[in-house]
Amino acid sequence: MHIVLPGALPPSAPIAAELAKRLPTAAPTLYAWMRQGAGRQEPFDPHEHGCTPFEAWQLEQAGFHPAPRQPIGAGLGPLRAGVDALAGTRVWIADLAHIALGTDRASLVPAEALDLTETEGAALFEAARPLFQDTPFDAAPLEPFRWRVGVPEDMALPTASPAVVTGQPLNAWWTQDAAARPWRRLVNEIQMAWYEHPANVQRAARGQLPVNGLWLYGGAAPWPRTAASPAPCIADDLLSAFQAEDWGAWLQSLERLDAGILQPCANGKGAPLRPLMLTMLGRDRRATLTLQPRGPLLRWLPTREHSWRAWWSPPV
Repeated sequence: MHIVLPGALPPSAPIAAELAKRLPTAAPTLYAWMRQGAGRQEPFDPHEHGCTPFEAWQLEQAGFHPAPRQPIGAGLGPLRAGVDALAGTRVWIADLAHIALGTDRASLVPAEALDLTETEGAALFEAARPLFQDTPFDAAPLEPFRWRVGVPEDMALPTASPAVVTGQPLNAWWTQDAAARPWRRLVNEIQMAWYEHPANVQRAARGQLPVNGLWLYGGAAPWPRTAASPAPCIADDLLSAFQAEDWGAWLQSLERLDAGILQPCANGKGAPLRPLMLTMLGRDRRATLTLQPRGPLLRWLPTREHSWRAWWSPPV
């Protein structure tokens, strides 16, 4: 049994200390497992890898192996475009986004937070399509908020997923390399075309953020997909609150997750019914917890408590 919990690792020591006080009540099964099992923590640098730990885990499960000097996040292009045929052409995708300008920085609001309709997405694509003429790029819509973008094979562009960029100052992720200049010029023209587009005017009238940017990422070649058997159980109930840093909502989601998914996998004393691997993911690390069921003779002996805070909390 393998259960994956994105958003389960606290991002800072103070938050971890506060959440740890509430774990026994909010998630008694998870708390029991963390006390009983042996866990280990692995650091993960999103800036180096161009994706979040959860996205990297998804790519690993799909059998992606990056090329030399290629970040693992490059595999998100073919993965999200649904391309798995053996072909040498690199796959790039661009997500529609809102670029928020503050007094001292710009930041990205990802497509998932914009609630873009199919009609809006189609209208914005039609407004942008003529601008691709006489450029080295082309585009085709995949979803209302996502395009597949053709990029010349010899053009080197950086890649970082919207999930890893969200909430961070964009100047740390925008490249000023000369190779990216044609793409930046095209994006600027698209932004101007969308500035007073009717779809954005209507969104503003409804109190919604306008779509005023594109975020390009991916760049890996497709590969033949693999899948784990049996498939892990991915319980992403915590992810939305984790990304929003809403820890009250995070605890409520954890309580529901524990009761609905984890507790049925445990006996009356909180031990797993079957051998268990629990993969917990945060912003810059992952942790793995392994547990074995206690045999009939061991059930009556006291459970040895492991120092779970050492791997669940971020390093100081």
